[in-house]
Amino acid sequence: MKRQRQLRKLVPDAALIRRRAGGESLRSLASDYGVTHTTLRDYFARPEVAREIKQVEKQLRAEQRAVADRRAAERRLASEARRKAKEQAVRERKEARRTDEAERQITPRRRRSRSSYAAWLDERDARRPLTRAELWSQNDEIAADVVEAGGGMQAVIDATGLHTYENVLSVIDPAILKQALDNDALAQAQPRPVS
Repeated sequence: MKRQRQLRKLVPDAALIRRRAGGESLRSLASDYGVTHTTLRDYFARPEVAREIKQVEKQLRAEQRAVADRRAAERRLASEARRKAKEQAVRERKEARRTDEAERQITPRRRRSRSSYAAWLDERDARRPLTRAELWSQNDEIAADVVEAGGGMQAVIDATGLHTYENVLSVIDPAILKQALDNDALAQAQPRPVS
């Protein structure tokens, strides 16, 4: 069995393996660790180190796939929230128009004497269903407060304790979520302050 040379100044750590598995060059690693690139080349040529690098590469690829999948799911849920908010607004406008039309038809009839049954029917026809904003839950109110303060989707998730985008989308009023998404977009568009 071939004996490996002793490393002079290199003190390897998990970060070194992770950075190399991530594709960082030998020269940049060498300058950070205060050794020559040939020292690192010799170290990475060791079979046990090469195996470890391959394992970390697989792990990094899996992490990148998970992040990409999560972002894709968030984009899908964001578009679904915007679609639901738009549908809700259209539905509420239709109901308001229907209620206004029923009220216009009932108003002339009120002047004439009518039976209590006819009055009940008129009231029933003029009644409008409660809007989503009128049916808000405690989570809706918490989310509305967070969004009004400038919070985005993650702030809504944290404040309501709903843990996932899916839960938030199924429970919170889509109009609130649309505002949260708009807050996120606004925060991303603003330049980061230089420290």
